[in-house]
Amino acid sequence: MQRPAMYRLFTLLVFLIPALLPAQNGAPARALYFSFYTAPPPTGIGKAAPVYQGFARSDDRGESWNNLGWLTSAVSDFAVDPANSERIVLATDYGVLASFDGGEKWKLISDWSMPPVLAVRLDGAEIWAATARGVFVSSDHGSGWTARNAGLPPRDGSYIADLCLRGDTLLAATADGIFRSMNAGVSWLRSGLNGLAISRLVVHPAIPNLIAAVEEGKGLWISTDGGRLWSDRSAGLPSKRVKCAAFDPRDEHVLIVGTADMGVLRSSDLGAAWELSSGGLTNFNITALLFDPDLPDRVYAGAENGSFISNNRGKTWQAFSVRLGYVSAMEMQ
Repeated sequence: MQRPAMYRLFTLLVFLIPALLPAQNGAPARALYFSFYTAPPPTGIGKAAPVYQGFARSDDRGESWNNLGWLTSAVSDFAVDPANSERIVLATDYGVLASFDGGEKWKLISDWSMPPVLAVRLDGAEIWAATARGVFVSSDHGSGWTARNAGLPPRDGSYIADLCLRGDTLLAATADGIFRSMNAGVSWLRSGLNGLAISRLVVHPAIPNLIAAVEEGKGLWISTDGGRLWSDRSAGLPSKRVKCAAFDPRDEHVLIVGTADMGVLRSSDLGAAWELSSGGLTNFNITALLFDPDLPDRVYAGAENGSFISNNRGKTWQAFSVRLGYVSAMEMQ
């Protein structure tokens, strides 16, 4: 029997619409990545929950996870190529590890003599490594490496904890403040916060000149001019033991920070005033924060032993799906 045209159209739409609709209440499908320092499971918990070590990826925003990378490797940072998600690099105590198949296989692409790597950044074929003894760059996917340390503190005098790449302009977070390079790392000059052991640089996802600098014992500083001048935003912080920060991508005045002892603190005026925002947390050593780029109210928080999720822009929290292990970094692509 020939079905009416309207019936056939309705049937077609029933099958097509679910496939065309974005996942997660309107959000497009993305991969969520976590990196970890290794942590053995507590006694009796090994069979109750997976132990994620090194690096893990979720393709459904945390409903399920794939454990990737060297299972015995502590990963302090990672970078996923935005043009090719199969290309991933990890910062580890061994050096820089790379995968070209989405994490199925890994290769050490740095020399064994490279110091422990604290942060990695990708810029096309270039790989930048911030290490315990300076900055290194490879322009050929890791086949060769060059030190870029002219003007930085002596190799034995300061570590490089983080890097911010903005074309030929680079910022380096060091144990002796911020350094800037205007020529792709060939030479460096001081750029403020002298004497402070800066552990992390955070750039607003939509405003490149808006940057936060974290010092784990003294608080947080904000720059609105790309890192030339810095304003102290630590005066009103209930805890100055700040470990990470994240800007709300939809409101340039909203900023949240993770602390070592009080969980999450939130500001609605770019750090002029702060409020405790830790309701629902069961671990108050917060080590990484990430706003979901598609879901307006969702924020992820990594902790010393586990992770949390907020669905109200970081005001309250609940336990998330990844457990066990010190979360060092998070990214979504």
